[in-house]
Amino acid sequence: MESILLFSDIHADIGALDAILRLSQSGDFVDRYGPVSLTINMGDVLERGHGPGQVVERLESISGLESILGNHDEAFLGRIPVSGSDAESERAHEEYRATGRYESFFRGMGKYYVNTKERLYVVHGGPIDPCAITPEGAEGIEAWLYTQPWQRISFSGERYVDASGYHYLPEDAFDAVRPQLGTGFLIVCGHEHEEAAYVQKGGAVENVLGKLERSTVYLGGREVRETKLALEEDACYLARLGMAGPEGYGEYVDDRRYFGVYSTKGGRALYLLCFGR
Repeated sequence: MESILLFSDIHADIGALDAILRLSQSGDFVDRYGPVSLTINMGDVLERGHGPGQVVERLESISGLESILGNHDEAFLGRIPVSGSDAESERAHEEYRATGRYESFFRGMGKYYVNTKERLYVVHGGPIDPCAITPEGAEGIEAWLYTQPWQRISFSGERYVDASGYHYLPEDAFDAVRPQLGTGFLIVCGHEHEEAAYVQKGGAVENVLGKLERSTVYLGGREVRETKLALEEDACYLARLGMAGPEGYGEYVDDRRYFGVYSTKGGRALYLLCFGR
């Protein structure tokens, strides 16, 4: 059985990207999850960190790569200021912009990826059609906040928009994807930098992250925390990956690299993975 490697929010952190790729190529990883047949970069390749050119070059070298846009990628491409980058990051990105080498990588890149065979929907922020939620007359930055790269799961139990984007309910995500993928599907997003997991079964939605099976495994010489989300045929799932690239965040986040792997070895499952420096 083969596996699908997923990561989000690399944020120009070449050390984190290389560490994730090395781990995914290790014999331990292959034995546990199967060899990686597809790698999905879930967006926010750029900003915050200090190695934008190195990260894009490394991504371009990956065979079988699918990439989708994140809000920071769009901000870089559109020269739209978004807070959070330190002076070193801003300087590195301006130097990279001057080379123009990023253009071919991002040209034609979409905002979501769908695998109908595996019933998998991958997006940076959320799967909701912006046309269904954007107020009439909204334009520019206001309208941008409703787009898929800016959408994020609501913690309050209410739908709302603020300067950080449109906050949706998990049931909104399930309703958006069901017409395309039926039942038994998995939505994977990033953007918020923290892991999350929701299940919809029989119409009810449950936050299950705290109930999932957690293990410590050793892959490629690293101690890795593994959280297993087993996928049943009569339920639908929404999972969010943590941030892959902590460079540039300093004391504001833990110094861990988060990513995920979808595997059918031993039954369909998404494994939320993370490891320290």
